Amino acid sequence: MNLDELFCEKELIEWTQKLISIPSHTALPGREREIAGFLAQLLEQEGIECRLQPADGDRCNVIATLHGDGSGPSLMLNGHMDTVPVEGMDDPFGAQIRDGILYGRGAADMKSGLAAMLYAFVLVHRSGLPLRGDVVFAGVIDEEAAKSTGSRVIAQQGPHTDFAIVGEPTALFPVIAHNGIDYFEIRFHGKSAHSSRPENGANAIYAAADFARYIRDVLAPLYKSKVHPLVGSAAINAGLIQGCAHINRGFLLGTDETFAGVVPDETSLFVDVRWTPDQTIEEVTLQLEQAAEQVRSANPGVDVQVHYIPLPRPAMEISAESCLVKSMVKNISALSPQTAQPQGVTYFADSGILSGVGKIASMIFGPGDIAVAHSPGECVEVEQICKAARIYAQTIVDVCCHSSRNTKGENHER
Repeated sequence: MNLDELFCEKELIEWTQKLISIPSHTALPGREREIAGFLAQLLEQEGIECRLQPADGDRCNVIATLHGDGSGPSLMLNGHMDTVPVEGMDDPFGAQIRDGILYGRGAADMKSGLAAMLYAFVLVHRSGLPLRGDVVFAGVIDEEAAKSTGSRVIAQQGPHTDFAIVGEPTALFPVIAHNGIDYFEIRFHGKSAHSSRPENGANAIYAAADFARYIRDVLAPLYKSKVHPLVGSAAINAGLIQGCAHINRGFLLGTDETFAGVVPDETSLFVDVRWTPDQTIEEVTLQLEQAAEQVRSANPGVDVQVHYIPLPRPAMEISAESCLVKSMVKNISALSPQTAQPQGVTYFADSGILSGVGKIASMIFGPGDIAVAHSPGECVEVEQICKAARIYAQTIVDVCCHSSRNTKGENHER
């Protein structure tokens, strides 16, 4: 049966409202458990193979698969089930529609995208169209808590597909590149001494200040000067510094009333780097190592060590020539021609995990505006939800019904 004949706007919007009505924010003890149960039940009622994939204790991803015959590329629709908390919202779970706008926590980020993906997935199942490649629906946990645990589990354990679409709000623009974000702790070990004779010590805080100045005066301008055509410049930031003499640690932590006059021997500087798809984390690490050598030389008696915080959030870029992107652009052009031009964004999404860790060629596309995400007035246009679902469904058909494996495309080579 034709997908257009199966499409029911009322059913899709009811599913979206139901998802918004189920609290799944990061301040809840159970987080995504209730919404995961609802998704699994709905999929089972549709007669679709579904499983709960343990991801963090008793928190689970929801994984459903429509199987192809293996002759075509596979595609994952990936969306996070969690939201940020609801402070400042009058009716966060009411899911009310006013003048064609749906309101509530997660309306934009990203329960409308999740609902549109789910509906497209179910439409393809209902249609009975023969599939050449598998289609996977993945409702994942823990994106808003910044760890992306759900997508990390998929990247490491599967299911692994050739392509993935992450349904973050893009206002119906196809996003084919975004920045990565990684964190480093720079540790400074000096020598304590009585502060009346500072020359007998080696001040770790002074060395950390020199490192911060190096970031500001050398690395930040260097990053600003290198421009990626889709995401713009990289950025580097010295975001947190803490240090003291060991004897003053109790004062720093609020357990001692007395501050001793001692040259500080321990300091940590935390740095975040927003790197572009044409950089690598190895390149970034080398630049920080070079900064450490400069600071070491200028501060005798202070050891400087660069420590990568091992929770990778890679940059993402997919070739505009891949069959996934070409299909998305074609299908967006048919329903929303003003948003069909591929874009890059500076923020990070689970697409970076799927692409950089899981080696799945990924992109972002979804209804809603990122500018209203997390806000007290979070909302999404009903029309965008419907268009997104149609675009997802037709893209599944293009990629998993009509494409062969030798046209699947690859991740953009960095």
